[in-house]
Amino acid sequence: MTVVNWKDYGSNDPELIKEFEETYNVEIEHQYMASEEELLTKVRTSSAGSLDVILPNASILPVAIEENLLEEIDTSKLSNYDKIYEPFKHLPENVKDGKVYAVPWVWGSTAIAYNPDKVKDPIDSVQVFWDEKYKGRIAFRDDFNDAVMIAALALGQDPNAPSDLEAIKQKLIEQKGYNLTYWKTGDEFSKLYAGNMIDIGLMWSGQTAAMKKEGQNIKYVIPKEGAIGWVDNWAIVKGSENVDLAHKFIDYMIDRKFQEAWVNKGGPAPVNSEASANLDPEFIKEMGLDESSIDKLKFISYRSDEVKKQWNELWQEVKAH
Repeated sequence: MTVVNWKDYGSNDPELIKEFEETYNVEIEHQYMASEEELLTKVRTSSAGSLDVILPNASILPVAIEENLLEEIDTSKLSNYDKIYEPFKHLPENVKDGKVYAVPWVWGSTAIAYNPDKVKDPIDSVQVFWDEKYKGRIAFRDDFNDAVMIAALALGQDPNAPSDLEAIKQKLIEQKGYNLTYWKTGDEFSKLYAGNMIDIGLMWSGQTAAMKKEGQNIKYVIPKEGAIGWVDNWAIVKGSENVDLAHKFIDYMIDRKFQEAWVNKGGPAPVNSEASANLDPEFIKEMGLDESSIDKLKFISYRSDEVKKQWNELWQEVKAH
């Protein structure tokens, strides 16, 4: 069975996948993607039956469903589906005409990470990225989607449908003056933090949790204005010759046992509510991995190519300013 995923992202961990392979006497082969757009192209151009399970998110799901690239998922075959947090069962991008085409697997947020040794004031607002006190000690993510959404939150606009892009551009140009650098990869952020170059950053919940587990003193907060939420989902490719096995694989991925094991290795937040109940409550709360955090998030919704182009051009103008 062939699975397409990000490299080193849970499903290809030999320890975590061993039980599934032994139970069903199957070897999981992986192909890796560098972006969601690449994944979409891969599914469009693959020969029938060559791919089985993929990991799409909201940015490509509606297109994949519209183009009939995905099999409908029979949730009655998933013994763990009912354990998924309720909000994740109703993501608009995963369903069409009452039919489910994608099953949530892990989720997380993009919010504020900071060094409690250096930042003594309570942090509760996204406006910290524009705070004179931390000028030159901030790292902002180099990503047009995150940038526009965070600026929209700071301006009180809807982050998925901002009403004033010019105001957002000016807000981001202003932020640039407080920024030490824009980071592209989690590893880059981690090195800046460990090297004592930054005190505050726009960062992912999962990366922050992993850094904390590695022994770094770092805190994470979802601000009062809300934060960016994302969900990675499993889907079955149309024409797969292993549809039943694919359902079993997805069920295994959302099982409490797998989800707990992966979080304990530094993976993202589990969608299985039973998994969260068995993890260190203090760690879960601080890293924003609990159910109450879900309600504070503005989950990334589908963007048309036109909107993506518009936002990306805005971001390039900000960086060039």
